Amino acid sequence: MNILKGAIDWFIGLGGTYFVPIVMLIIGLVCKAGFAKSLTSSLLIGIGLTGLNLITDFSVQAMQPVTKALSIRLHANFSVVDIGYGSVTAAWGWPGVPWIILGIVVVNIILVTLKLTNTLWVDMWNIWHGSALGVMFWAFTKNLLLGIIAGIVTLVISMFLADFHAKKFQEFNKLEGVTIPAPSATFPATFAFFMMKIINIIPGLNKIKASSSDIKKKFGIFGENSVVGALLGAVIGLIAGIGVASTIQLAIKLAAVLVILPAMLQFVADGILPITTNLSTFMKDRFQGRKLNIAVDPVMLLKDPSVMSTVVIMYPIAIFLCAFLPGNNFLPVASLAALPYWIGGMAPYTKGNIVYNVILTTIWISLTTIAATQLAPLTTQAAQMTHVLNGVVGGKTLVSCWDEGGNLLMWIVVYFSKLLGFGN
Repeated sequence: MNILKGAIDWFIGLGGTYFVPIVMLIIGLVCKAGFAKSLTSSLLIGIGLTGLNLITDFSVQAMQPVTKALSIRLHANFSVVDIGYGSVTAAWGWPGVPWIILGIVVVNIILVTLKLTNTLWVDMWNIWHGSALGVMFWAFTKNLLLGIIAGIVTLVISMFLADFHAKKFQEFNKLEGVTIPAPSATFPATFAFFMMKIINIIPGLNKIKASSSDIKKKFGIFGENSVVGALLGAVIGLIAGIGVASTIQLAIKLAAVLVILPAMLQFVADGILPITTNLSTFMKDRFQGRKLNIAVDPVMLLKDPSVMSTVVIMYPIAIFLCAFLPGNNFLPVASLAALPYWIGGMAPYTKGNIVYNVILTTIWISLTTIAATQLAPLTTQAAQMTHVLNGVVGGKTLVSCWDEGGNLLMWIVVYFSKLLGFGN
């Protein structure tokens, strides 16, 4: 088991950006796509993912001084420290990790064989979402087995949701043969599915047209991604009061984000297409009449310009909202990096309507932020039990995050478990 865990830790330690191309290369070879095609496709995927991570990190770094300036202006002082994706460290650092990875792979194979799912789970990196909730449940129950089961169950639920949302994900993002099982996409997508049913019956609200193409038609050059990014940066900079020079820099940085990101996504899409095409042919020979979808990273949902446009708009809204949200002790800064994936999950159901994106994301943030505050003791305990974030977690300091520290499913389970007298 130690050898297995060591091998898994090494492979996972490469990071999703680097081991996903390796997995896709292997899939390409197994599906007889040929070495040359498999290698070039895998490298394109790696190049695109690297670019996406760079530009996503760049956008968060560009906005962090602004969010801090806004929090100072709003006199916001919160007791819960935002660790952002520090939860990933805890997710990979507890004894249940190998069992969750092995468990979801075995369960996925069984469910595919029994025709209960069409999702072929090869996205090893995003297993961390289930593992993060598993370690939190381990901290809550002090039972390792229950933590492992909780992690696997979360991933299975998300797998079924990925089946449900696959068609929408594919149509909206012009993808074929893939789906996204990461809870950071499937849970917000499910929320959007139900919320849009309500919005569509509200007179006036259901007539608003605000997709990127609609905005471009109405406003011409002011609907271009570069101009939208620059204008948003200028407005946000002025509101935050960061000075003229910093505002100009922010405007150009956000313009760059909205222009470069779609180009990086195209690299990934160009790399995935040949492999998924061969996989589809390969699977048809072995599963007659089946159309299986490869599990891919939620970055694939950022393709439509409305996603990152909404992300930029939501940065200041999130700070204002959390500053005045009753019962909240958590101010997101590092956690803002979760916004693109949430909105990417919602956008297929809003059809890229930026107004609807903002409405749904505002509601989602409100719920997630309260959950992050309520679950902060549990997130802190999980960090302590896995001996990570030692420089942050100490004394009476509480830590939390949006993803997965504010997971609504975990919040509901913990809440009702406490009502029934379970957990700590």
